[in-house]
Amino acid sequence: MTSLSLYQLNQLIKESLRKVIPTTIWLRAEIHNITTNYSGHCYLDLIEKGENNDQIIAKQRATIWASTYKLLAYKFYSATGGTLQAGMNILVEVSVEFHELYGMSLNVRDIDPTYTLGELQRRRLEVIQRLKKRGLIDKNKQLPMPRLVQRIAVISSPTAAGYADFVHQLQNNPHGFAYSITLFPAIMQGPQTEESILSALSAIEATNVGTRHAVSDDPQGQKKSPIELGGVLKGEEGMYFEQSEKLISVNSVNSVSKNISVRDKYDSQFDIVVIIRGGGATSDLQAFDSEALAERCANFPLPIITGIGHLRDETILDLVAHKNLKTPTAVAEYIISHTLELDMDLLALGDRIQKSVILRLEQEKNLLTSLSAYIPQYALRLLASSDSKLTSLQHRVELKTADLIAKNRLLLDRKSDQLSALVNQQLQQQQNNLKLIETKLQLLDPQQLLKKGYSFTTHNGKLVTSITQLTSGDTITTTLADGTIDSIVGTRHAVSDQP
Repeated sequence: MTSLSLYQLNQLIKESLRKVIPTTIWLRAEIHNITTNYSGHCYLDLIEKGENNDQIIAKQRATIWASTYKLLAYKFYSATGGTLQAGMNILVEVSVEFHELYGMSLNVRDIDPTYTLGELQRRRLEVIQRLKKRGLIDKNKQLPMPRLVQRIAVISSPTAAGYADFVHQLQNNPHGFAYSITLFPAIMQGPQTEESILSALSAIEATNVGTRHAVSDDPQGQKKSPIELGGVLKGEEGMYFEQSEKLISVNSVNSVSKNISVRDKYDSQFDIVVIIRGGGATSDLQAFDSEALAERCANFPLPIITGIGHLRDETILDLVAHKNLKTPTAVAEYIISHTLELDMDLLALGDRIQKSVILRLEQEKNLLTSLSAYIPQYALRLLASSDSKLTSLQHRVELKTADLIAKNRLLLDRKSDQLSALVNQQLQQQQNNLKLIETKLQLLDPQQLLKKGYSFTTHNGKLVTSITQLTSGDTITTTLADGTIDSIVGTRHAVSDQP
């Protein structure tokens, strides 16, 4: 029987692969895992999944040597604006390598970035179509935008330049409008972006049962409301700032317990939610094309405004948002503009009210002028008529009064006699009652009882009515008619109820 060693078998496989497979081939696959070592070499795990499920049906290792990786990475970035990442579908030119010791691997020599862009776009269109069928594209847009936007929940990285620009823009708006900003920190790039934003949205919704409308301590110890309190909270300790006339409150939920000492006032909810980030690679925007994130934002109970930070890109999150703008600064400008519209409407309303008041005052003035000429004449006629009526009424009153006085005098005399008799009767009765009560009180006088030989005993100032109140050794005081006796309790003897 002919046999081969393992090394011989691997050599045979190696020679067979050289004969069957061309020098290089173009390969379609998905990046399952990607790492780069200290030497600059890139190592990939390439997979293929089933058409009707996500089960892996094929897997192979691949390598991009450092010198090649620099060129391919630059080529891919120039075309896509991003880097190779796990989950991407790629089209690469590879050579099949087989080593007797390390087995088979693929050596990546070139890449077609347009294939990856096409795959991402295909997936993106599929997500958009599903959202449209479910009516989610316009659902958040149908929420009414509050006329006054003042309480803003912000999802962003606390260290992002875009967030700082957003706060600075609102803080330094030329109209002096005041805004209360609460930061819900989130990771805005990388594989954890989607999960981080979803967690921030859940935190906002949980906070909505009592949105923070705090009374906080300023450095001088004076209490100020959010409209009056200014502060940008950085790190763990926070930083307090103040601006003249009107102030902005900027809080971080991560440090709110350390920077807000008193929270005794609550509003029902935030006015809007803002999702912002700075610039970055186009590939970093993949998380914002997430179907789960888009669905969550579409169904969110507050208007969501996005400022993702890319002038040339529109993510699926932008599509479902109530309003999407390109940069955080643009979002701030939109909020200020929205507030300015309300301010202009209020000014116009005030102007209309002022004009209406002036017109009404003028009308009332004319009416008063007309009445001032009529009233004196009417008053004279009324005075003459009233004088005649008063004389007649006075005469009638005098006659009636004299008659009533005579009748009441007789009645008063009779009532006086009756009252005098009644008072005497009641007085005699009360005197008898008083004597009876006096007799009863004498009988109940404790001193009288004591004189008859009775006594009472106290312990610690309390009346003793039962031997159960005392223990051996207790000091008791016995009160008699002519003094007291202090005793010490020895043996207690209970009186039995049995004969």
